[in-house]
Amino acid sequence: MSRSSLTENDRKNARAALPVSLSGNGLKWSHGAAALMWVVVVAAAGLGLSDYWQGIGASVGLMALLALGMILVTGYAGQFSLAVGAFYGIGAYGSALLTMNFGWLGILAIIVSAALAGGAAYMLGRPIFRLRGHFLAMGTLALSEVFFLLVNNLEITGGSSGLPLSALDVFGFELFDTGQHFILNWLIVGLVLWGCLRLAVGREGRALKAIRGHEAAAASAGINIAASKTRVFVASAVISSLAGSLYAHQVMYVNPPPFGVATAIDVLVIAVLGGMRSPWGAVIGAVVLEFLHQSIEGVLTQLLGSAAVGAGQTLVLGALLVVILILRPDGIVGVAASIVRKFKRKAAARETAAEADQEEYVTMAQARSADDAVREREGHALGEVVLQARGLVKRFGGVTAVDHISLDIHAGEVLAVIGPNGAGKSTLVNLLSGNLLPTAGTVSILDEEITGKPAHVVAQHGLSRSFQTPCLFEGMDVLSTVKVGAHLRGNIGMLRSSLPTPGALREERELDRLAHEVLDRLGLAAFAAEDAKNLSLGQQKKIEIARALVANPKVLLLDEPCAGLNKAEKKSLLVLLRQLGREGIAVLVIEHDMEFVMASADRVHVVNFGATLKIGSPAEVQGDQAVIDAYLGVPSDSVDATDQPLEPEVIR
Repeated sequence: MSRSSLTENDRKNARAALPVSLSGNGLKWSHGAAALMWVVVVAAAGLGLSDYWQGIGASVGLMALLALGMILVTGYAGQFSLAVGAFYGIGAYGSALLTMNFGWLGILAIIVSAALAGGAAYMLGRPIFRLRGHFLAMGTLALSEVFFLLVNNLEITGGSSGLPLSALDVFGFELFDTGQHFILNWLIVGLVLWGCLRLAVGREGRALKAIRGHEAAAASAGINIAASKTRVFVASAVISSLAGSLYAHQVMYVNPPPFGVATAIDVLVIAVLGGMRSPWGAVIGAVVLEFLHQSIEGVLTQLLGSAAVGAGQTLVLGALLVVILILRPDGIVGVAASIVRKFKRKAAARETAAEADQEEYVTMAQARSADDAVREREGHALGEVVLQARGLVKRFGGVTAVDHISLDIHAGEVLAVIGPNGAGKSTLVNLLSGNLLPTAGTVSILDEEITGKPAHVVAQHGLSRSFQTPCLFEGMDVLSTVKVGAHLRGNIGMLRSSLPTPGALREERELDRLAHEVLDRLGLAAFAAEDAKNLSLGQQKKIEIARALVANPKVLLLDEPCAGLNKAEKKSLLVLLRQLGREGIAVLVIEHDMEFVMASADRVHVVNFGATLKIGSPAEVQGDQAVIDAYLGVPSDSVDATDQPLEPEVIR
């Protein structure tokens, strides 16, 4: 099998299996057809249903809109937010106050209310996202409760009596009819749904999913964790505020009860029931929950009487939520997706691809032109010091994990850091990459100090890394995982990611091309559409290296890259590291496999008890008695001469 035919077939298969294609006219036609069908169905339902079902449907649309906002922040970014009631209320009360007290047009009041909600979310986002897990859920739920108490007691909001307001005026046309509100609500749901689906497959959507999966890995790819969380919180607040404004104009009256904790719980049930990680889950969950409401209400009325219906519904829906979380936490959409994946899985093709991977990887690495890559890399010459550390110290309480370590890594050099378990090697990598703050000492890249800067800023200076245990992202395929590493090579933000602008589509195609090039190089092209977490440990290690390489780094830190690799894969990695050196990349490798270290490294830095024991060439380190006593255990001349050396067949 030739390299070119493998790459072409792999690309075709991978792109065909991906959920959304971002190139060609297929996107335009498919989206246009879907949008037209949505409009036709919504209009037909709005005109054909009875007044009762139009009212129910309009309310379901608002709940779907609220659930979309929750899915953005909780499903995409993994931040458990229950602040939906507060922002829902800001939209409702903002529209009521601005239209009735100040005589504003309804459309303008909706826009300003959304801006107020977004501003509040922006100010609250940074401090509140310092909380995590259940504490974050409690903190955001408290926002809804505080808002409820305020509007229930302030005179300007009408207290518990609430406020009346007029019908929504849309360019001189007042919406009184429930059918009109049904159509308006579901058209807006369609627009927001479409934007969320677009966001999911774009640069910012991948960043949010990376944050959900592993924050340290996301930060090491250059993603600003705090800023991304705040942005998605703002987007969620704006969507919730929009729903609140539509609700207020639909019922032409607002009072506190719809904006308390109960609404947040209802929206959570919708998102969990439909599927928290898909925007379609909001729509499906809202429809199914309303069906359950109607069914449960009828049954409970017959069994317990109308007086007990409210409490009974809450009890039944709470129990349903617990059951779903235990049995199917991915919801209805997740169940459907798993069924589709089961039918699409082709075990035989996967085995064939794996064989092709083993056969082609070394050939591809050797065939790459190192001279071209060197010419493309500007800003420093081979041999120049790229990464420099001086006097690094890290203490955890009374334990000194890193004790005054200094090192230089040159462009084009492979520096191996070795030492016993617990010697401080991984802590050293975390200090260099910004994942840990040093107690003392300095770190600089190309003479620019990065000491104490967060990991995403260090990544902006050209440092990429892998982790000792592969840090992949749940539910993300191999191609998307690698594209996370190219985050800094794009600049399209959240709003533009939600729209099919020419710039957004062009950037996505370019990131797609860069990721495919790296996957080709590492022999992973056949697995582009596979869930990254379903692959072997060795393949996951290569995925992490691919994610680091696609960032076009100046410095590459690899933490135990040989763990889980077989002999052939180690040999392939050796070829890759030598090629990276010829391309001018400075490589630091933490590794326990001494055969690999001695074959790949230009210099070896030995660490013991957090301090430097020896720095020298592989031969010097192998012959050093202190290193032998502390780590190697046997002198180099006692190694069995019959062992096969870990050398690639051809290195040119």
